[in-house]
Amino acid sequence: MLPDLFNQEYFLASNAFLIFLLAIILSLYISFRRKTQDLQERNRKLSALRKLDQVMMSYYTDLEEVAQKITDAFALELGYENITLLVLDEKRRLLKSVAMSNLMAGSKRGKIEIPLSDSQNIAVQTVLEGQVKLTQSSQNVFIPLLEQGKGGNLNQVQRPKTTVVHPIKARNKVIGAMSMTLNKASSLDVHKENMEELLDVIGASLNNAILYQDLKVMGWHLAEANKKMQDLDQMKDDFVSVTSHELKTPMTAIRSYAWMALNKSDVVLSDRLKKYLVRVLISTERLINLVNDLLNISRIESGRIEINPESVDLISLSKDILDEIYYSKSTQKNINFVLLEQKLPKVFADGEKLRQVFLNLAGNAVKFSPEGGKIAIGFFTDGKIVETYIKDEGPGIDQEDLGRLFTKFGRLDSSYEATAATGGSGLGLYISKNLIELMHGRIWAESEGLGKGTIFKFSLPIATEEVLAHPEQFKVRPKGEAKGLEPAAMPL
Repeated sequence: MLPDLFNQEYFLASNAFLIFLLAIILSLYISFRRKTQDLQERNRKLSALRKLDQVMMSYYTDLEEVAQKITDAFALELGYENITLLVLDEKRRLLKSVAMSNLMAGSKRGKIEIPLSDSQNIAVQTVLEGQVKLTQSSQNVFIPLLEQGKGGNLNQVQRPKTTVVHPIKARNKVIGAMSMTLNKASSLDVHKENMEELLDVIGASLNNAILYQDLKVMGWHLAEANKKMQDLDQMKDDFVSVTSHELKTPMTAIRSYAWMALNKSDVVLSDRLKKYLVRVLISTERLINLVNDLLNISRIESGRIEINPESVDLISLSKDILDEIYYSKSTQKNINFVLLEQKLPKVFADGEKLRQVFLNLAGNAVKFSPEGGKIAIGFFTDGKIVETYIKDEGPGIDQEDLGRLFTKFGRLDSSYEATAATGGSGLGLYISKNLIELMHGRIWAESEGLGKGTIFKFSLPIATEEVLAHPEQFKVRPKGEAKGLEPAAMPL
């Protein structure tokens, strides 16, 4: 009896040990299987992240192309099905699909639009609330399209158990939604935890693509607007050119007849009539000067001015300009001109255009100088450029107004031209600036303030051997037929 009893107890103990051993093995297997599954899940997640990073770092900029790459990465690496990416169109107040997985390819890819007013749609709920939503049917993403028969092959797609819809965010703002389905029920908490990092990358990728698309659209609109502005500007230039020519002819005739009546009359004129004729003559001269300025600006801005640079002696040119101005109007104001002569290298510039600049600047100095004032013309050189300055004792310029001085119609409200009794259009300095810059120079003004006079300066390159060896670099060819400049306005 004892051996049998012993054998029975031994058998039971062996069985218990085997069961215990099997339990340990099973526990280790389950633990190993879980860790293997976790590792596989991590690998899939890392692989998906790598794919998404490649999308972000790639040359893809088209929104639908980027979205499709993201959808393909999720389907291939993570095994999701029925993936749909929707982006928010805030202006139109709707969600529109930009990519679908292959299982959804039978639907109208990229053409599904869901109004935000459809509150029963789970994707709309996700976007408006900014929260993850769970449903047992992927077709809830496409309400009311399926009810209206607009879902294409979506009606034939089998309904998996679990569909999760995630809000896609970028910079703490919801920009769309992503729905995906699993072949088996999945814990929402686990799924959400796994998706957090991936969704951040998706949001950044889509946001970059959306911004690029918006920039393309904005660039297109700006290009269209710029084209219209150029057309309008050309129409304006043509109008100014034609109108100026039409005005100049009768104005010239009026000026000639007024001068003839004033100086060559065959009858004795009363003092009052002479006064009226002088006013007519001065006013007509001002109109002709304005027309000339408008014509010059039109030709400069339309590129019809030709620059043919040559070696120019600034001292000789300055003397010619002073003689012309002195013997025209400056004697009436008893202006004292001082030319600070010195040995200077010649500059490389267009002599005709430079003469126009000189006349504008010296004429302004005469116009705004007081009776008996002094105007000084001097020079400075550093071996590369020659700087010319014209200094007057006029009303000066406020520091705040210096930046507006060379703009078109740049009359100043508080100083300089606004204080001039003779007025002016403010175009002479604008013309001078454009001409100097066409000759590779620079022009500016300096003043210590109101009542302290003004110094106008411009610099031009020296006609060195190197410059003279490559004159084509300084030439400016006209667009179409070259037009000369109308004469600069002389001080009245």
